[in-house]
Amino acid sequence: MTDMNVGIGYGYNLAVEKLAEELAVPPDRFDQAERRYKDLGEFLHRDESKVRDFDPDVYIQGSFALGTPIKPASTDEDYDLDIVVAFKALSKRHMCQADLRRLLKDELKAYRKARGIQNAVGESRRCCTLIYADGAQFHMDVLPAVPNEANMRAVLSSYRADEALADGAIAITDSEEIATYHVITDDWPGSNPRGFAAWFKSRQLEQLNERRRAFLDARGKVTASVEDVPVFRVRTPLQSAIMILKRHRDEWFAEQDDPDLKVISIILTTLSTHAYAGEARVSDAIAKILRDLHVKIEELHGVYWIANPTDPSENFADRWETHPERGEAFFEWLEAARRHFGAVQGFSDASIVLNELSQSLGDPIVEAARLRVSTNTGSRAASVAPAAAAGASSPGLVFGDEQRRPTEPKGFG
Repeated sequence: MTDMNVGIGYGYNLAVEKLAEELAVPPDRFDQAERRYKDLGEFLHRDESKVRDFDPDVYIQGSFALGTPIKPASTDEDYDLDIVVAFKALSKRHMCQADLRRLLKDELKAYRKARGIQNAVGESRRCCTLIYADGAQFHMDVLPAVPNEANMRAVLSSYRADEALADGAIAITDSEEIATYHVITDDWPGSNPRGFAAWFKSRQLEQLNERRRAFLDARGKVTASVEDVPVFRVRTPLQSAIMILKRHRDEWFAEQDDPDLKVISIILTTLSTHAYAGEARVSDAIAKILRDLHVKIEELHGVYWIANPTDPSENFADRWETHPERGEAFFEWLEAARRHFGAVQGFSDASIVLNELSQSLGDPIVEAARLRVSTNTGSRAASVAPAAAAGASSPGLVFGDEQRRPTEPKGFG
């Protein structure tokens, strides 16, 4: 039994703050990512572009858009930059998925040549890939798409969900759907990255806007709107908690026999965001998330279901049905995370906390965080006071032998 019904110790609170700082992608990397996708957008709108008339809208999705990427564990790993190219002047009735993919790939080949990128344009099931060879540790997954707002709005309406989340919804290509990939049809896979980003923001709006305002004030932009600050320019307790849990997941699954068992980031991010309840400190956010991470995993006729909050008809855990070992691995990892963080959350000495977490988070990140702790200039009182003033405290967690089997979902039957 892992008892987390203890207060958050000063040392633990400081240690996880510094771990989040160390895991954070440096601002210049975000700048680099922003330059990458904007440069591609400008290229697709050049006079010679074969897709210019289709009004390509280029934007980031995934962890960079949400502000939750983490530094690669080694120089052998890349930053994964997910890009959407939505052709706003096209629709599913104009061409098939294969032709849309070919159209974008031809332009990416021209972009690769113009920018001197040595690696060939690659392809996967749903996107094309550009791998930079300039030491930036970047590879860009580029997803071709067309608008799909009307269809998504109908889906959200049928589930009595917020139809505003359909704004920006897209239809995407899938080369493994043989029956529909080469024919003109309305049957395309859907995606909703902008809706997901809007939902992610809405779940942490108070903490997000507080940090956006501080970001603007620090730059003397006192009259600017917080909406002008992208989510990835600040770091909230939710973002920090997700980053730390991602690294714990990476380290834990690296020790398992099958790498395919690793919990995918969209599941970790979705469940963490559901569990988050506005905690003002990273330590409290981690505790609350670990307590309730399982709550939104439902079960329908024996099948685990993690609904996409911006498309309830999509199950993020769909592969758990054919690979039940992945669901089992999720719960095993969750119990390990609860043990590892729960065992140290009451400690007052940050150095001891880091010692205990080194095996589960990796020595390099822990030692770098230790340096940050040693140079921390804030006093203990200063570190504790903001959370106390906000009423933040340990969520009072007890992870014991309670039944955590998901209940049957409402609205999916």
